[in-house]
Amino acid sequence: MKVGVLICAAGDIHGKIDRLYGEVAAFERTLGKTFALVLHVGDFGIWPDPMKVDKATRTHDGAGDFPSWYANRRRVPRRTIFIKGNHEDFDFLDALDDPEVLPDLLYLRSGLVMDQDGLRVAGVGGCYSEKDSDELLPRARQSSPSHYTLVETQRLLAPGSGRIDVLLTHDAPAGIELGSHVARGEGLRTVIERKRPEVAFFGHHHSRVRAEIAGVPVVGLGCIDCPGWLVAWDSEHGLVAEWPT
Repeated sequence: MKVGVLICAAGDIHGKIDRLYGEVAAFERTLGKTFALVLHVGDFGIWPDPMKVDKATRTHDGAGDFPSWYANRRRVPRRTIFIKGNHEDFDFLDALDDPEVLPDLLYLRSGLVMDQDGLRVAGVGGCYSEKDSDELLPRARQSSPSHYTLVETQRLLAPGSGRIDVLLTHDAPAGIELGSHVARGEGLRTVIERKRPEVAFFGHHHSRVRAEIAGVPVVGLGCIDCPGWLVAWDSEHGLVAEWPT
């Protein structure tokens, strides 16, 4: 792993892309440093056609900024890797031939690893489902696109799969305390226990969480506008700051 890579991990933004990169720039000014990468934990808000948004997205702020960015092929200000959440245009994402959705905006499919700036970033997008995600039920073909599957988590554990430096998941790994309940994402926990990444980030629950699994820091990120929805992580020094403070 390359030493000294500074990344920004970002929580759910649900289409507020202008706000994301404005806040990333403000965070950089505070730190006096530039991020090599932005890593996003899903619910980025990938809706090229605003008429196709799901019910939950329609009830809130709609498709957000992505349709405009996509129509104009805008380059994102910082190279960004994102995984899917549970509110995206899954048909659009599944049909992609190239991970680069926009210039410097890269989609990391579930169960795969992407090498950037000396870091190996792995991702498992979507939420836990008892039907689709349990250890004993590898039902990838029948699964909902908003759920992760056993097949995807096992792909990261396959012989020869190599190391993982940073793990991005949308849902929380099993055993993480989330206020009144405990997360059930068993397959996600297994990946952390066996691969021992330097750090694991998750979103979805819109809660700033600090935990540990098998000695690995596990960080839950708040949603946009909440404290700690952006964090700075250095491959040499670990977590160094969060935004807003």
